[in-house]
Amino acid sequence: MTGTDTEIGKTAITAGLAAVLKRRGINAGVMKPISAGGRADAKLLKRAARSDQPLDTINPIYLRDPLSPNIAARREEKILDLAPVFDAFNHLSKIHDYLLVEGVGGLLVPITDDFLVADLAARLDLPLLIVARAALGTINHTLLTIEAARARGLQINSVIYNTLSAGSSDVSAQMSPEVVTRISGVPSSGTIPYDPDVDVDAICLGGMVDLIEAHVDVDLIWGE
Repeated sequence: MTGTDTEIGKTAITAGLAAVLKRRGINAGVMKPISAGGRADAKLLKRAARSDQPLDTINPIYLRDPLSPNIAARREEKILDLAPVFDAFNHLSKIHDYLLVEGVGGLLVPITDDFLVADLAARLDLPLLIVARAALGTINHTLLTIEAARARGLQINSVIYNTLSAGSSDVSAQMSPEVVTRISGVPSSGTIPYDPDVDVDAICLGGMVDLIEAHVDVDLIWGE
């Protein structure tokens, strides 16, 4: 799971998808390899997936400041060792039929100065579900993300559009998914309406699970 921007709803959507799979009786796990700005994201994922795995397995690396990991680590005088991420991913992949992995920020966010989120996706061989903003400007941001992914040989599953504020369902939000698909060939898996009750910091999903069930083609995402 990656996004066209930060604060775009990746965590809530990843958690919501995990809860949907659990509701359907599917053995789904979650992972937030690297978090920056606390561990609320990982805690919400763990709760939504009803996971019995330790938080340190779901989220092996966590940093205090909400910055790109390379900068956040430098401020804490930490050298990021990704070995725990790879170990946790291998473990979680073995015990779950599906593993939802949420990235940090967008695809070109640096984890270290010479290792981007895109490099992590390639290293773990993960198909991308792109979360985009259902608002004006999303065509450009989404096509740029698709272009960056393809330049690195990454597989793209689909784009899911998230409405982040009340009253933002304008003509652009309604028409952008069709335009992005027509230009790029990447399908839209749905547009999620705004839910004011979603609060990641409070570990609250609001009505996200029901909204995903109603507005997202989950079978497209899982290739069924």
